[in-house]
Amino acid sequence: MKTRNISLLDRVHEHVQLPPLVVRAMDTPQFQRLRGLKQLGASSYLYPGAVHTRFEHSIGVAHMARSFLSIIQEKQPELCITRQNIEHAMLAGLYHDVGHGPFSHLFEDAIAPHCGGAFCHEEMSQKLAQQALESLIGAPELKEVLSLMAGCNRDIFPHASVISNKRNGIDVDRLDYFLRDSLCCFGKPTVDVRAQRLFQTARILRDPASNEWIVAFEEKMAIAIRELFSLRAKLHKQVYQHHVTKAVGHMIADAFRLAVPHFRIGGLSLPECVASPEHFLGLGDWIFEAIEHDPNPQLLAAKQVIKRLRSRDLYKLICACTLRTGVKLSSKEITASIAQRLPHAADQQPADQQLQDFIADVVVINHGTKDKDPLQFVTFFNPKRTEPMPSFVAANSSPLFCPMSFEERTVMIFQRRPSIESRAAVDDWTQWATSCGLIESQLPFFNAS
Repeated sequence: MKTRNISLLDRVHEHVQLPPLVVRAMDTPQFQRLRGLKQLGASSYLYPGAVHTRFEHSIGVAHMARSFLSIIQEKQPELCITRQNIEHAMLAGLYHDVGHGPFSHLFEDAIAPHCGGAFCHEEMSQKLAQQALESLIGAPELKEVLSLMAGCNRDIFPHASVISNKRNGIDVDRLDYFLRDSLCCFGKPTVDVRAQRLFQTARILRDPASNEWIVAFEEKMAIAIRELFSLRAKLHKQVYQHHVTKAVGHMIADAFRLAVPHFRIGGLSLPECVASPEHFLGLGDWIFEAIEHDPNPQLLAAKQVIKRLRSRDLYKLICACTLRTGVKLSSKEITASIAQRLPHAADQQPADQQLQDFIADVVVINHGTKDKDPLQFVTFFNPKRTEPMPSFVAANSSPLFCPMSFEERTVMIFQRRPSIESRAAVDDWTQWATSCGLIESQLPFFNAS
C-alpha cells in the first residue's frame, strides 16, 4: 500500500505532488484506461502535437483542485475545509473523465442508436468511480466525491463547484484543458491569467439568492476572467470546431456507425460493451485500428472510410456561411431543405441515397453561456470590505474589452464524395438562404472551389 506522497513532472504544472490515497486511486484499471484515450481525438489530425491524453489532463485537474482548495483552506478557515475534503476533490478531478469512450462524443453519437437512447459519459464516470473507489474510502466520502464530480449539492459542500462549475464554467477542469490544449496545439499557453493568481483572488461565498456556495473573485479580475471566456471561444474556433477537425470527426463517426453492427470484441458487440462497466473498461482509441485490421468482410465499408482518412482524402468542405444573429436553424432543418432541392427523376439516384453525399453541420461557438455575456454569471467581491458581499460587474462596464456578440453560428456543409447533384442543391440552398436574409456572410476562404 502506498504511504508516501509521490512527485510527478507535468508539462503544464511542472512538479505535481500526489498524496497516497490519490496514488492508490490512480493505480486502478478504471483510471489507467485513460492512458489510451486522446484528449482531443480528431484535432490531432490538424495539430500534430495534440496527442495528449485524458490521463495527464485528469492528473492536472487533481493537482489544480489541491492548489485551489489549499489556498481557500488558508484564507477561509471558517469554511472548515479539511485535508480529507481536499483529497476527495482530487479524487473527483481524477475520475471526472473516466466514463469517456474512444474519441468521446464521436463514439457516443454512433453508439447511441444501438443502446436504446443516448450514452452519457457522465453517468458512466459515476459508475466507474464508484466501482474503483468503494474499496478505498467509506460511503459518506464516496458520496462527496461523486457530488463533486457532478458539481451538485452546492448548498451542502462549499467546494462543490471546484471541479464542475455549472454556473459559469470557471473550474479546474476547464482551466487545465484550456492551458493544456493551447500548449499542445499552439506551442504555448495562450491565456494571460495565471492560475495561482486566479486562485489567490478567489473566495467561496454563500449566494444570498439561492443559498448555494459559489466561487467569487476580486473585482480587479474581471478583465482577466473575460480573457478566459475569449480563450474558450478561440479554442473552439481554431481547434475543437475547426473545419478540418469537423471533417475528420465526421469520417471517424461514419467509420464507427458502419462498424457498430458488425465489430466484436471478445465476442461482444460495442453496444454490449457499453452496457457493462466491466466490459467498457476494455474500450480505447485502439478499436479504430482494430476495425481497420479486422478480416470481417462486413467491415469493408468502415475500413474504406478509415483508408481515406489515412491517405488524408478528407470529406470536402463545399460551403461555409455565418447565420445572422438570432437565426437558429438546425442541422436537420438545413439537411431537409437541401434534400428537397435534389433531383427526383427516375434516371437519378433515389433522394435518400443522394442525401448520403453531404453533411450539413451547424457549428455553434460561444463564450460558454450561449448568447449571453458570461461575465454576468460570475460573482465578484470587494476585498476591502470587512464582510465580502457578492456582486456582479455591470454589462459593458469596459466597452474596450466587451465583444459585440457572444455567440456565432456557422453552417458547414461537407461532401462525402463528389456529386454534381448534391453540390447544385447546396448552392441553390445557399442562394435561397441569402435572399431570405438568413445568412450574414459567406466565408470566401472556405468556399473557394
